[in-house]
Amino acid sequence: MREKSFRTRERILEASEKLFAENGFNGASMRDITALAKVNLSVAYYYFKDKEALLFAVFDNYIKPLMTRQSEMLDAAREAAGTATIEPRKLLEAMILPRTECTSETVHRLFTMLFARRGVFEQKVFEYLEETTKEVRAKFLKEAVKTFSTLSELELNFRLESVHAMLAGWQSIAPYRKGRYPKCVPKESYLEMFVNCALAIFNAPSTLPLGK
Repeated sequence: MREKSFRTRERILEASEKLFAENGFNGASMRDITALAKVNLSVAYYYFKDKEALLFAVFDNYIKPLMTRQSEMLDAAREAAGTATIEPRKLLEAMILPRTECTSETVHRLFTMLFARRGVFEQKVFEYLEETTKEVRAKFLKEAVKTFSTLSELELNFRLESVHAMLAGWQSIAPYRKGRYPKCVPKESYLEMFVNCALAIFNAPSTLPLGK
């Protein structure tokens, strides 16, 4: 019975992700979602109190596994480093590689649509996402302060957020999956190029004094 309940909930989430990405949050009705999921409207409301809760659940399905994987890789890098600071490449790989493993093209399309509107509701969504990722972001900042000790915390935050923004844009294109680049270049080479670009961002000269 639990397995059937789980599958029903997953069908609703899959239908929601698809319709939200195609029509936007306002353009996708609960009736459209339940029709695509092949469930009754009352069943959808049993699992999700309203459409907003459903949208947050769609993001949770993508973000929580990502946060878990990032945290695991960062913990592994911390353990391998012992009492020393984590190597810059290892720190950035822990941040970047999970974003390429835990990916959803439709979620990225939905995120782009929400970002383009930037209304009151969209701001609420972004605040929810920021709160959901806050703990893991803080873990990365704590280690980054040690790894990139010549940069102030404010500047580190700026550079970390810049890399996150680059990742969001890069994932939405996902060139290695869409065949927009020569097939003779493996996915791993594109990941290596991205890591090298991120390293260049952190290796750039500091702008703000350490006290800032």
